[in-house]
Order: sequence, then structure tokens, then C-alpha cells
Amino acid sequence: MKKVFCVLVVMAVLLSVSACKKKNAALSEDDYVFKIGYIANNLCHSPLYIAAEKGYYDEEGLKWEIIQFSDTEALNLLTGGGVDSLAFLMIALIQPLSNGLPVQIPLAVHTGCIKVLVPEGSSLKTAADFKGKKIGGASPASPPVLFTKRYLAGKGLKVDGENADIEFIYQSPAELPLLLERGLVDAVTLTDPAAQISQDTKGFRAVVDMGTDEDYKDEFCCVIPVRSETIEKHPQATAKFLRAVQKGAKFVYEHPDEAAQLLADTNRVAGDPLVNARLLGAYNYRASVSAARPAIERNAKDMQDIGILRADVDVDKLVNDVYAVVPGVPDSLF
Repeated sequence: MKKVFCVLVVMAVLLSVSACKKKNAALSEDDYVFKIGYIANNLCHSPLYIAAEKGYYDEEGLKWEIIQFSDTEALNLLTGGGVDSLAFLMIALIQPLSNGLPVQIPLAVHTGCIKVLVPEGSSLKTAADFKGKKIGGASPASPPVLFTKRYLAGKGLKVDGENADIEFIYQSPAELPLLLERGLVDAVTLTDPAAQISQDTKGFRAVVDMGTDEDYKDEFCCVIPVRSETIEKHPQATAKFLRAVQKGAKFVYEHPDEAAQLLADTNRVAGDPLVNARLLGAYNYRASVSAARPAIERNAKDMQDIGILRADVDVDKLVNDVYAVVPGVPDSLF
């Protein structure tokens, strides 16, 4: 009788532990607080802001918090788990991904947002004209510099190494327009809204505009990387987040004026709401899951061609490893 009693007690304990584990697993998914990163004054993050302000995260039943940081902290936060996701330019993710950045890309957000500017009276009009010229940029790894190298290399110029056709001069983004005004560089490369503000206030001309260039205007430049661990352990929360971002992007696409004003009213993005509305309206904010794959592939191949991505990287494997389709997320809301 004593043995039977002991067996029953052990079984009860095991069942209780099993039930607790199941309960904790469910709570882990349901109660997970999704950490959304954002960089202040960044138009690329607009769908993330709008999703918060319009209540789309709450509508999806997501528990969330927004964490503000500088652009230089983004990859460290993703690596260390400080944030689960953010918005980022695809071209700046390629090399870190090849080095093991623990994220996947389940959504592409919008097209265009990088420009190469010259003074109004400049003779620079085509890629060939840049041979022997100086271009100002924020840093070698900054998205505008990487895109400019990619663009000019695609036109046949040597952009790196000995006997390069172009020299890049690095300075903080705020100082770049001043360098151009003083004639210390022949062109500068910037993202909007800084690029558009420089055009409007200083009379600079865009000789390259990613949003209108025939080769790049349909390529989604900004994507939503999500930590691989988050996708694996919290797929439902990830799906809720991505659906909310899709809703935010759709709102920006359909209501750029209202979106820009809302961003200004909530101090998310500085600058003239009219200028920002014009920019938001110029980008294609038809967020898409399937558009992420060609964006990854095209950037990776081009970066490898110009020597920024190592020659021994298997691009096809990289694309397959990085591109993710999260269950429960529609390809697009359009």
C-alpha cells in the first residue's frame, strides 16, 4: 500500500511539473514583450512609429515596447538581444549577415531614400563624370556610401583599392553639405530627409536618386530584420509585429500627409512635415514579404562583385538562410 501511495505521489508530481512546463511555455509566448528599436528622426522607421501611434500593435494583441538608440548601436543591439527588430537599410546588413549577424529578414518595407548630391552648377551628370572626383560620405560602412559604390561599380568604375576611380572623404552627415559648399568634395551621398533638406535649402542637385533611377527604383531598400531566436521562440509575437508593421506601412502609403504630421506632432521625426510628406509619398511603402528575397540577393551579389562581400561567401546559401517567411503574415496588404 505504501509503495502504491508513493507511486501515485510521484505520478502526481510528474503530471504537475508537465502541466507547469506547458503553462510556462504558453505564458512565454503570450506574455513575451516584443522590443522594437527605432532611430530618432529616421523616415525609414515611419511604419514602426505609425503602428504604435495608430494602435496597430495593440490591435494585433502584441505586448511591446519601443527602445530608442543611435544608428551606430543598431547591429550591437540586434546581436545582443537589446531589441528584437527594427527597420534598416538592406545594403548595410549584407556584410554583417555574412559574418554571422543572428537575424533573418521576413519583410521589405519601401523603396528609394538615398541620393548623391552635387552643387547646382556642377558638370557631374553621369557616372562616368565621377572618375577622379571626391565624394563625401558618413563612413565606409554607411548605407549611402555602400550604395554609391554599388551604383558606380555597376557603371564600370573602380570604387575601392589601389587606382580607384573615386576618392571617398568621410565626415559626419551634418558636416557633409558644408564640405560640398566649400568645394572640398565634388559630391556627397546622403539619405533622406537630410538629402532633401540640402536640396531645398542649399540648391543641391541629385545626380543619383535611388527612388527614381531606372535600375533601383523598384528595389526595396529598407527591410525589417528580426532576431532569429525571436522568430524561433516567439513566432506568434513575431507575426503580430510584422502584421502591425504592414498596417503601418499601408497607412503611410495611403496617407503620407497625415503620417508626416503625426510623426511631427509626436516628435518622432524632425523637419518640415510638408517636406517629409513629399518624401513619404515618393517611396513605395507597399510592404511585402516576397520582395525581401530579391532585395537580399541583389545586394549580396553586387556587394560581392565589388569586393565588399568576401569572394568565398556562398550567396545562394546566404539568401536561403537569411530570408524568412513567418507563418500568419500575408505577403502584402495590397
